[in-house]
Amino acid sequence: MFSLFLGLFLLTRTGLPTADVVAQQAASRPIIQVDAFSPGDVEILLLNSRRVVVWRRNEADRILAASQNAPEEWQHHDTRILGKPKPVLADDANLTLNEEWFFALAEFSNPYQYLLLRAGDFEGFFEGRYATHFDLAGRVRKGRGSKNLTVIEAEYVDDGKGIQLFLNGKP
Repeated sequence: MFSLFLGLFLLTRTGLPTADVVAQQAASRPIIQVDAFSPGDVEILLLNSRRVVVWRRNEADRILAASQNAPEEWQHHDTRILGKPKPVLADDANLTLNEEWFFALAEFSNPYQYLLLRAGDFEGFFEGRYATHFDLAGRVRKGRGSKNLTVIEAEYVDDGKGIQLFLNGKP
């Protein structure tokens, strides 16, 4: 009887992920500590070898973002969310966490492209190679940008003390 249980245990154990797989999955879901960012802070962080925009909007940012949430003024109406097969409507509520936190990739296919924070005509971002102006939700508003910034899905964890980012998409 013992050998039967031992056999079942070992068989079950072989189906579990190895430590390297678990570590890789955890690295693709980094946690941002909420208290590390004051309202109004915006930075580009290197997370899991990816450049990520982290912006905690203050009240003035939220008011400005609400005024920019006008589809008739957007060049592109859809935004890609990392890991999702289909883009979503580029509405501010779809691109932020509680309209306070904005997470996006600051990566481009061309190595000569770069992103400036809190810059450009719409006080969001400015990409210098093609002179593209983005608003506070990463939508192209002016210039030759071919698409909006790719947004990263996130959710609160640890009773709201942390925010988990899904760099490979949400499981």
